[in-house]
Amino acid sequence: MADFRTQDGCKIHYKAHGFEADGVAQDGDVVVFLNGMTQSTAHWNSQAKAFVAAGFRVLAYDARGQGDSELGDLALSLELHAADLDALLASLGLAKVHLVGFSHGARVGLAMATWQPQRIAKLVLCSATARPTALARTIVQSWHGVLTSGGLEAMSWSSLPMILGNDFLQTNEKILKGVVRAAVQRNDPAGVQALLESMMEYPDLAELAKNVDLPALVISSDQDLLVTHDGARALAELAGGRHQEINGVGHTIPIEAPDAFRDAVIAFLGS
Repeated sequence: MADFRTQDGCKIHYKAHGFEADGVAQDGDVVVFLNGMTQSTAHWNSQAKAFVAAGFRVLAYDARGQGDSELGDLALSLELHAADLDALLASLGLAKVHLVGFSHGARVGLAMATWQPQRIAKLVLCSATARPTALARTIVQSWHGVLTSGGLEAMSWSSLPMILGNDFLQTNEKILKGVVRAAVQRNDPAGVQALLESMMEYPDLAELAKNVDLPALVISSDQDLLVTHDGARALAELAGGRHQEINGVGHTIPIEAPDAFRDAVIAFLGS
């Protein structure tokens, strides 16, 4: 685990996996995981272990307002997130990487494909849509309302049935209190609020996807309330990539179907 300071002095927290083994530098392709809105680097630990075992090096980081990164003084925007990631990669001497973005992270990935495409070898967008439906926009607005009126714990509870599929909820009902507790411990309410408010002003991903000129994969699921099949397929078509749907899970595919997610990404990166 380490920290990086941006040009404006904001601390960005990151975690590198597989860059050294027994003190010897490794040289596998680098996969950068981009968090969902209230996620942190901790959410990628098990995936990172599996990707390293498959021969990749892995970088996970918390964007401004997430996890152990600071919010900073600048107004959040996709341009700023992309600039932060570009600076982080430069500081680590990483010329080109694979980006794997989940939900909010998919937006950051598309921002990188727009403003720093030279950094990207292949792009994976998970749980993202060309244009959000009225239902998706209302859900995000409701999270903001619950956060500002009831706090982060209330928002975390209210989001669970919207981001997790029924099978996962039923199987893991006994651990949901721990899931919410971890979300509260790993996030600052001010950071989450800033992320939510900025995200509601982001451009539709359809506008960013038109700029993609590199291999791209869009992964969606059949029980996602925020991303429809048609919306994910349209995003893939606009980006000139392909679409793959995973069945039986909700929005949070990397956690609900970790094996299927990993297999899809590794197969794409190796193609």
